[in-house]
Amino acid sequence: MTDNPNLEKCFNALMNAADALEHVAGKVAEAACGLHTLFGDGVPVPRAEAAVPEAATPAPVAVELKPLTVDDVRAVLSEKSRDGFTDELRQILAANGAARLSDIDAIKYPSLLAAAEKLGAKS
Repeated sequence: MTDNPNLEKCFNALMNAADALEHVAGKVAEAACGLHTLFGDGVPVPRAEAAVPEAATPAPVAVELKPLTVDDVRAVLSEKSRDGFTDELRQILAANGAARLSDIDAIKYPSLLAAAEKLGAKS
């Protein structure tokens, strides 16, 4: 490099910023894949390999997910019903092969909840 210490400090600061941005971009991509897995079709989205060397990749962060209960789903459905979406909720239940929430298998709660939460949401 040059004999200018300010130029070298600036260069080092830029390199540190670039490393930090790569780290943050990786975390955002991991979060996006996790959300797609949870609320999408259950198939993880393949992501392009990062330019960061494997040794520099931080360890994954463990996130504990609490399974949805019938009460969790019922609370959201009740709120949506009070907001005037009763007919739409009946259609969502019917699309899942049920007339009542108690007839729905717990495995379908995440997709049912996602569909209900879309009701009234601004696009």
